[in-house]
Amino acid sequence: MNKKILLSFYSLLIVGLLIRAEVKTLPLLEKDLHFEKLKTPVKGSTLQYELSTEENKKALSTYRGGPERLGNAFVTEPDRFSSFQIKWKVAQLNNGIHRASKSSPAVDDSGFYVADDTGYLRAYDWSGKLLWQFYNDVSSRGFHSTPLTDNDSVYIGDYAGYFYSLNKQTGKIRWITKTGVTIGSSPFMHEGLLYVGVELADPNGYLLAIDAKSGNWLWTSPLIGNHPHSSPALDLLHKQILLGSNTGQMQAYELSTGKNIWSFQTKDDIKCAALIHLDKAYFVSWDGFFYALDSTSGVLRWKTALDDGGMSCPSLSADGKRLAITGYKKNFVLNSESGQILWSSKIEDRNARAQASPLILSYRRQEAVIFLCEDKALCIHDLTTGAVLQKIKLESAFSSSPVYYNSHLFLATSGKDGLLVLTQ
Repeated sequence: MNKKILLSFYSLLIVGLLIRAEVKTLPLLEKDLHFEKLKTPVKGSTLQYELSTEENKKALSTYRGGPERLGNAFVTEPDRFSSFQIKWKVAQLNNGIHRASKSSPAVDDSGFYVADDTGYLRAYDWSGKLLWQFYNDVSSRGFHSTPLTDNDSVYIGDYAGYFYSLNKQTGKIRWITKTGVTIGSSPFMHEGLLYVGVELADPNGYLLAIDAKSGNWLWTSPLIGNHPHSSPALDLLHKQILLGSNTGQMQAYELSTGKNIWSFQTKDDIKCAALIHLDKAYFVSWDGFFYALDSTSGVLRWKTALDDGGMSCPSLSADGKRLAITGYKKNFVLNSESGQILWSSKIEDRNARAQASPLILSYRRQEAVIFLCEDKALCIHDLTTGAVLQKIKLESAFSSSPVYYNSHLFLATSGKDGLLVLTQ
């Protein structure tokens, strides 16, 4: 009995001494383990493998149709809208584990390239045959960025902060660089350079310029102050890049250096890319307004209240006179000069903020706009009158951007529908 009491006493004594030691050393540990916050982005290294040999790189497929993010596709035939029919579909994409908007396909003459939130990037030819697939194996949330293609490479960022260049024919890595914690932004290319938004953990982030051929970093912008969930847009006329973020700011950066030029403050997050046309930049904020800014100065031209905060990217008509945008649970077409709402339509059976972006189809004798019109349906409206020309029913949610190329309409869904390919 005495031995048990003695053992218990020594055990309590040892525990007491350990607690005392922890209490005394904790302030020292906290001091030693305190990391100073970054004041500027830290340049990452690039691993290079089989690099491209092409000297003059030019993008073939870019998110929202190009670096200006116009959200418009020109249709040569037919001259007016005719109904789409399903040609075939690719097996299930996206398991919906993360609520962020899903990646849209990249499409060019060689085929189409589809990334999803399970971590796969797959290449298909125009018959629907799988050519290759790449699995990133480092992010539980896979890809949300839309791929960009040029003549021989595919570029994309993942939700673990890696940015890749892949061989377009084989899917093998050309180069890879670790940029931050997450890339949800979709890149654009200009004169052989790639520009993309990068997220850090603080939360913070920055704009990155990188050489498409080698993967070498050229410059980084100053730290933004929160995550850039949206994608950068090019204002070539004024040699600048616009990028919105969760700070609620739309910021302009010098194209050649990444130096900040101006910023415009909204009252909530900016989740999708600005649209650049001539001297104006158009975008929506979670504060419930659709904004038009003078892109040279960041001065407000007009703002229009939507039904609530939106997170879609706008689309512009061929003549530049009409804008299409999705708000919280409604779709809108506005006059681009005044911001006046020309017509609107409700998204039926929707319980949460819509995430899909519209696409305007410009035929020779008519324009049409594709909107999410039900929780699981897309409607194609006459852009002028708002009349519904066709409704495309889905079995799955849709939160990406429709893509049109060479008489084919591509819809990347989250679920059973997978990737739908339709033709006129």
